[in-house]
Amino acid sequence: MKTPLLKKQIIKIFKKFGLSKDHALISANALINAELVGAYGHGLSRLKMYCDRISKKVINPKPKIKIKKISSSISHIDANNSIGFVAADLGIKTAIKHAQKTGIGMVAVKNSGHYGLSGYYAEQAVKKNLITMIYTLYLELIQFVLEPLLVLKFLLF
Repeated sequence: MKTPLLKKQIIKIFKKFGLSKDHALISANALINAELVGAYGHGLSRLKMYCDRISKKVINPKPKIKIKKISSSISHIDANNSIGFVAADLGIKTAIKHAQKTGIGMVAVKNSGHYGLSGYYAEQAVKKNLITMIYTLYLELIQFVLEPLLVLKFLLF
């Protein structure tokens, strides 16, 4: 299966579970990237897990994401339980903008979930000639807990 056809199918699946076209595209790109770099445990093998979490209302398919700008270098994102790919994508893009403007970008994300391969987001910063450190804390004591905690932090300079 060629990548464009695969991407189209993944988008179709995510849209069936209520994600917007943009969020489905962001998610599909991250899953395909994991497959292409050989990180199969973060790729298509997780698609069912994401769909199950949407069905169980662990993931909000229609999040109202809020960005709070703390300073010209620091932001805090409340992802409203969005799929992790969307939260991480917004987080890294926000951190990159801050770093390009001020020399450092720091972003914390809360109320999100598993976002796949960290390297996928780090690579976006590296391509912009930035150094990045991405930290995550994910406490999920019981699989599919209704309120998993994810703190995702991006630090770029």
